[in-house]
Amino acid sequence: MRKVQDVVRFPQSVQLFRFCFRILEIRRPDNKIHDQDLGEILDFNPSDTSHWKRGKKAIRSTKAIENLAKVLAVDVEILHDLADGAIDLDEAWCDFCDAEEERRLALEEPEVRMERRDKSIELEKLSQKILGKVGSNTVPVYVPELINAFPFIQLIPGDVSDKLARSSRIKPGHYAIRYRKGDVRAHTRIAICREIARIILLSERDKYNLSNRCETLSQAEIVEFANTLLIPREVLSVEVQRISTRANMVQVLADLFWVPKSAIRARLSSILLETAPDRVFETGYLSAKSEANRDVSSEENQEKFLDEEFSSGSNFSFVKKKNTPKPQGTSTSPIH
Repeated sequence: MRKVQDVVRFPQSVQLFRFCFRILEIRRPDNKIHDQDLGEILDFNPSDTSHWKRGKKAIRSTKAIENLAKVLAVDVEILHDLADGAIDLDEAWCDFCDAEEERRLALEEPEVRMERRDKSIELEKLSQKILGKVGSNTVPVYVPELINAFPFIQLIPGDVSDKLARSSRIKPGHYAIRYRKGDVRAHTRIAICREIARIILLSERDKYNLSNRCETLSQAEIVEFANTLLIPREVLSVEVQRISTRANMVQVLADLFWVPKSAIRARLSSILLETAPDRVFETGYLSAKSEANRDVSSEENQEKFLDEEFSSGSNFSFVKKKNTPKPQGTSTSPIH
């Protein structure tokens, strides 16, 4: 008699388990990790852990997600999105790696963080020049239109197993970016743009007259340049002011620009830091402000705090205009 295969009722729980198991292996490199090591975080018995792993048990509890985030030292929003099926395992891993890189850079000396700011300004100028050459004024920015600015790069859909996109050199001065075929999602778009940035910043840097590369900031530059290409500064400044004060600003912007939420946060942070005084990058100053900011309870006070801390000379503000109608022509259609 043929055995009936078990139906995976909650595939998102399977992906959550795999992601958390992978993180636990990273956090405890000296120990061999077993399934129950992960289950114990949620006080699961072996049977519950097995059901979670096989997708027979959904992890929906906010408390359970928060416990996992605390023990694994992972952004709780990544786990929430993964548990809800909003992102898959590869996308969650991408967000996790970005968070780990930011954590690493936060421990660097103030001089390194100031150099990162200066390089971000340089990449902003290059991005504006490229976007001006393309002549695209749509929201979101479409990758096929963007790639026209780089005639020496071609896009090829295909089977990419370990990454959402991967670049390779075809011949001297010519490159191909292979991206995972199928439905193109926000993380795939940002992955393609990061491969564009990788080619420009690592292989064709002299062609664009960029300053010397800093090994410590290499990955940060790639992430920053990709963000500037898909989230144009001027358009972002306009759209921020159109968002209702009752809305989740990061989520709305992520949907509008068709990028991951992590890209929106990084972009906003980078723009703010462009006009920040050097003292902001001092470790002692950051710690003091972090403590002070915990006492800022209301959204209105948080916006006031941000605007006061950074130069008034910036042409970008978090203060939002109320009741500003959105033009009818804005497109949010998910077209690659």
